[in-house]
Order: sequence, then C-alpha cells, then structure tokens
Amino acid sequence: MPFTREEFQDFIRDLESHPEWQDELRRLLLSKELLALPDLVRDLAEAQQRTEQRLEELAAAQQRTEQQVAQLAEAQRQTEERLLRLEGIVQELAEAQRRTEQQVAQLAEAQRQTEERLLRVEEGLSTLTKTVEALLWRVDRLADDVGALKEESLERRYRDHAPAYFGGPTFRGVRALPTHEVARLLDQAIEQGKLTWEDRQDILQADLVVRGRFPDRKEAYLVVEVSWGVGITDVDRAMRRAALLRKVVERAFPAVAGRLIVPEALEWAEQFQVVQVIDGKVIWPESLPPAQGELTGNEK
Repeated sequence: MPFTREEFQDFIRDLESHPEWQDELRRLLLSKELLALPDLVRDLAEAQQRTEQRLEELAAAQQRTEQQVAQLAEAQRQTEERLLRLEGIVQELAEAQRRTEQQVAQLAEAQRQTEERLLRVEEGLSTLTKTVEALLWRVDRLADDVGALKEESLERRYRDHAPAYFGGPTFRGVRALPTHEVARLLDQAIEQGKLTWEDRQDILQADLVVRGRFPDRKEAYLVVEVSWGVGITDVDRAMRRAALLRKVVERAFPAVAGRLIVPEALEWAEQFQVVQVIDGKVIWPESLPPAQGELTGNEK
C-alpha cells in the first residue's frame, strides 16, 4: 500500500540519517547508466579541467609561438633591412670599383703618355747633352786658344821688352836671346859632351832665355817660364831648365813672369830663389845679384 505523506517524510529523514541506505536506494531506483553518471560527470569535469588546462597551455604556447613569430618577423625585417643596406653597399662598392678601374685606366694612360714624354725628354736631353758637350769642348778649345794667345802675347811682350822687364841697376845689357842663338849654344854643349839631346830639347822649350850682366861683369842667364797666372808647375819647369843650362854656362837662374802668381807658387819661388816678374815688376831673390853696386862706365 502506498506511503502517506508523513510516512514518506519519515522515510526521507531515515535515509538522511543512514547514508548507506542512500546508495542502496540509488542502486534499486537507478539504472547502471544513471549510477555511473556521477563518475562520468566527474570524469568529464576532470577531462574538462584537463582540457581547459591544456587549452591554457596551448594558449600560452600559442602566445609564445606568436612572440617567437613576432621576433622572427622582426629579425626577418631587420635582416631584410641589413640585406638592403648590404645591397646598397655592394652597389656602392661596385660603383667605386668601376670608378677605380676607370681611374686606373686613366692613370695607366697618363703613365704611358708620361713615359713617352720622358722618352722624348731623354732623347732631347741626350741631344742637348751632346750639343752642350760640343759647345763645352769648343769653349774649352776657345779658352785654351785664348789662353794660348794671351800667353803668347804676354811672352812676346816680355821678349820684345826684355830690358824693361828684366833689366835694372844691377842687371845691365839685358837681351832676350833668339831661339836659334840658344840652339847654337846648346849644340856646342852637346858636341862637348855637356848635354844630351833630351836636355837640349827641354831647354829650348823654355818660353824665354834672357842674357845680361851683373856688376862683376860676368854674364848671367835667366831661364823664364811665362804664364798669365804663374803656378807651381811653371816654377818647377824654370828650376829644372835653369839647372840644365848651368851645365853649359856658369850662371843660369830660374825665372817666372806673368800677370799674377798663385800663393803656393809664390811660396815655392821664394823658397828656391826664383826670380819673379809679376805684373811688370821684377823681384830678385836676396841672394841675387851676387854683387851689388853700379856698373862702371865701360860696362854701361
């Protein structure tokens, strides 16, 4: 028979006080599917929780992926910008290389033209050098000729005016001997065995041989070397040739004559008692003439 309302209420209170009865009642009232529903719901809840957690993880992964993609996109953008800059640099380098090649070509052409000009200059310089050398040779020859003419003129002046240049109160009767007269004197000395032919030739090459007399009435000879500028060589030649002439005559003295005398030659001449006629003035060494005083009337 059916429950009254009060009985049902009592039954509910009994179920609430006996939980184990609730499970038994459920088993009797519910099907297996319904009994399993709480477990399913719980499983679904857990699965939902796991799904939500997975979704959160996926969302986080997606966010990280998006961040990575954004980073990659930024890196790609930067890479493209760098690539663009590199392409610009490469283009600039290529343009610079092209300009450099043009400059190198221009420099090579300029170098070729310079070498051609240098070759022409060298050829012109060679020609000019030969011309200058020829001119210098002609100038040297001209200088030698002028020097020879000057010395020849000076020598002729001393020869023509020997008494004026070499004579004096203690050296009278001065005369420049002609070459043939000197040669005759030397030839006699060769015949007498006093000279060799070489000595004769050396003496005859003297510029001037002057003869005069000192106060002791004895003849004396001056073997003169004439030069515009008297040097040591002139002094040496005069000394050598005077020494050779002394093999023939008793008195033969070296002498030099010219417009000027270099200091070394002057020192040499003074040391070896060489007569000097410099710029028209005669200078006798202290040892000459050997006797001082006026000549007698007969000697004059």
